[in-house]
Amino acid sequence: MGMGGMLDILFVASGIYLIFSAISAKKRGIIAVNVMLSKDATEKDIKDKVGFIEYMYKGILLAGIMIVIAGIIHLVNDYFIHSRQVTWIGIGVIVAAIGIYGITFSRGRKQYMSRQRVRDKQSGKKR
Repeated sequence: MGMGGMLDILFVASGIYLIFSAISAKKRGIIAVNVMLSKDATEKDIKDKVGFIEYMYKGILLAGIMIVIAGIIHLVNDYFIHSRQVTWIGIGVIVAAIGIYGITFSRGRKQYMSRQRVRDKQSGKKR
């Protein structure tokens, strides 16, 4: 297995992790800190946890599914098809998934996070 195959497997694994994180949040209320929150935020910063999970679930689940599909497309292409067009389609799907994740993450933070607590953490103040 070459470097491309290993990278494709990492994409599939990361997509599965995003899917698992979204489903865990939706079903059990468990927020994956490294997926749904920035490093300067905690669950205490969320104003409406249920609304936050509901909002984040859709975008993260979609991005995860897209990344899994792109990883599978690349694996199949690397070992069976060998097409540059298929490679670019897979790359396009990954870029779109990253865009969806980024927009979801950014909008979720703006809508559901307490700005004052996050600002206080950034400046080093305690509340």
